[in-house]
Amino acid sequence: MYYKLTLISYFILLFGQVVWIGWLNPVTIIPKSVTLLFIVAPLLFPLRGLLNARFHTFKQVTLFIWVYFTIGIWNCASATQWPLGTLQVTASLIIFISTVMHCRRHDTRPKKEV
Repeated sequence: MYYKLTLISYFILLFGQVVWIGWLNPVTIIPKSVTLLFIVAPLLFPLRGLLNARFHTFKQVTLFIWVYFTIGIWNCASATQWPLGTLQVTASLIIFISTVMHCRRHDTRPKKEV
């Protein structure tokens, strides 16, 4: 269940940013290609590990996703970028929580006895 929730929210974040930056972006100060390169391309690196349900990739995503949470907070403060910021904050929080829950459920290390 947490695996599917992680993937769904990950793809919502990925495709939501592509749609916002590619078609709905009201700001044209920076070219769209540069924005897509620096904002969307890093999301493609852990994609293979997430699709193959690699435990190590899930642990890395819990740290990696906070960058998008921070960018989302920054975009929420902007008058024109708040829909993208809301999407980034919401999706990154869902990804973080579902990834942590997935890692806790599938942790194979032996439990320490107190």
